[in-house]
Amino acid sequence: MILRSRRIWQFSVLVTSLFLVVPSILAEPEPLNPVKAFYGYEDLLRMAEDKIVQETPAKAFDFLIKAKELNPDPDYRYYNLSAQAHMKLGQIFDGIHAYEESIKRKKDQLDLFLYIADFYEKEKKPREALFYTKLYLEQKPNAKYRLYLAAILSRQLGLESDYEMYIQTLENDKTFVSEKDALQTSLLKNIKNRKWKEADDLSLRYLVYFPREEGMYETLILARRGRNADSLEQAYIWTSTIFLKETRYFTRYGVYLQEKQRYLESLTLFRRGFYNLLKYDPNSDAKEILFLIRQSYANLGKDRDTLAIDSLVNDFQNQKNLTGTDLENHVSTFRKNREYLLFAIHWFSSRNESKANEYRRKLKERDLEFEESEFLRVMGPFAALPQEL
Repeated sequence: MILRSRRIWQFSVLVTSLFLVVPSILAEPEPLNPVKAFYGYEDLLRMAEDKIVQETPAKAFDFLIKAKELNPDPDYRYYNLSAQAHMKLGQIFDGIHAYEESIKRKKDQLDLFLYIADFYEKEKKPREALFYTKLYLEQKPNAKYRLYLAAILSRQLGLESDYEMYIQTLENDKTFVSEKDALQTSLLKNIKNRKWKEADDLSLRYLVYFPREEGMYETLILARRGRNADSLEQAYIWTSTIFLKETRYFTRYGVYLQEKQRYLESLTLFRRGFYNLLKYDPNSDAKEILFLIRQSYANLGKDRDTLAIDSLVNDFQNQKNLTGTDLENHVSTFRKNREYLLFAIHWFSSRNESKANEYRRKLKERDLEFEESEFLRVMGPFAALPQEL
C-alpha cells in the first residue's frame, strides 16, 4: 500500500514537471545576432576599418552601428573611422563633424586640429577656422605659420587686438631681418626666370617673418598665378586681409573671381573696395571700381542696378556741385542700389548728419532684405566686417 502511494506521488511530480517545462520549450526562442554574439567592440572597429581600407565605406557603418550598440559612448577611434567612411563617400561635412567629436574625446590629435582648421579656412568660415587654430596653438605656441593664420582669421572677424598680438609676435623674431633685401632680390629673380614653384615656396617660407611686407605678397600672387595654382585665391585673401584699408587688393581679388565667373562673389569684393575708397581715400578716382561694380551687375543681369551705377558715376565726378535735392532724387530713383545709399551717407555726413543717419537706416534695411540673396552676411572671408560708413 505504501509502495503504491509512493508510485502515485512520483507520477504526479513527473506530470507537474512536464507542464512546467513544456511552455518554455514551446516559447519562441530569442533570435541571436551573430555579430553581437561573436564579436566585441574592438573586433567591430577592426572590421569597420577593413571595409574602409577595402574601399567599401558604406559597409563600414554596419559594424560601426553595432559597435555603438555595445558601447553607447564610443571612444575617439569610433569617430575617426566614422569620419573616414563619410569622407570616402563624399560626405565631407559629416566627416568633419565626426572628427570634431573625436577631438572632444582625445585632445592631443594635433593633425586633426590642422586638418579641420584648414578645411574651414578653405570654406571661408574664419570663426570655425580660428577656433581650431587656437586649440592647436595652445599645444604648439611657437608654430609660426599657425600664428600667421590666427592673425589673418582674427582680422577677418574684426578682432583687431588679437590680430596685432599675433602679427607682433611674428615680427618680434628678427632672425632674417638682415637678409630681407637679398631675399627680395632672390624672389624677383625667380619671378623673372618664371621659376614659379621656387618663388611660391620662398615667399611662403619667409612671409611669417615679414607679415606686413607688401613685396612678399606681390611675389606670392605672381608665383601662384604663374603656376595657375588653386591656392592663388588664398594669396588674394591674405593680401586683402593684411592691407584691409586698401582698395586695389580687393579690386584685384574681385577681378580674379570675375575671371572664374563667380560674379556675385566678385561684386562683394568690389563693394568692399568702394567702401574703402569712401572711408579712407574719398578724394581718389572711383571710376575704375564703379566700372567693375557696374560690370558685375551687368553679368548678373541686374539692369536697374547697372543704370544706377551710370548715374552714380556722374554724381561722384560732380559731387562738389551736387545738391542735396538732386542726390535724394537719384537715390529715390534707385532706392535699392547699395552703392547709391553708401554714397549718400558719405556725401551727407559732412553736410547734414540727420540725413546721413536716415540713409544709414535705409542701408541697414536694404542689407537685411538682400542678406541671403547677395551673400552679404552668409559667406566670404570678410562677411563679418562692417561695410557701413
